[in-house]
Amino acid sequence: MEASRRDFISIGLGALGAVGGLGALYSLVRVMLEPSEIAALGAKTEVDISKIQPLQVRVTSWKGKTLFVVKLPKDFSGEGYSLKDGALNSKGTSNYEILKGNEVFALVGVCTHLGCIPLWKPQGEKPSNGKPTFHCPCHGGYYTPYGDVIAGPPPRPLFIPPQKLEGNKLVVGVEGFIKELI
Repeated sequence: MEASRRDFISIGLGALGAVGGLGALYSLVRVMLEPSEIAALGAKTEVDISKIQPLQVRVTSWKGKTLFVVKLPKDFSGEGYSLKDGALNSKGTSNYEILKGNEVFALVGVCTHLGCIPLWKPQGEKPSNGKPTFHCPCHGGYYTPYGDVIAGPPPRPLFIPPQKLEGNKLVVGVEGFIKELI
């Protein structure tokens, strides 16, 4: 039996379609089997706090967001900051009330106004009367070292992720002294 030109083209196009279909199926299966962002919801970040000096902030990431690991001196007092009225966290309180007594803790380092990354100013700024401050220069937001709003447009404090201390490690993303995202 002689193959016609039409048969040759039909077989060629059929083979090309089969290869394309297998490529699409391979891509679909690979995406389904790879860790996704949903699987990353349980992600954790570990930070060695023994290398962080008092009044230093270590910047890292957790679930794709900037994370500030703050280490305060043992004698640091969060008192004396004048907080913005009505800027409360999801528990209806200040971050200081939740974090006081912890000299090392993590905050999600994303401004709650428009998502900028605040800068750490250990020497302070005018709204904090020279006390350590996070300053978001984009729109003038100021936060205490605990993430509470001092001044500017941010509507709420910086978020506090779940975290716990394990020896010289701060583990973010697991229940500990903070059980859930606040």
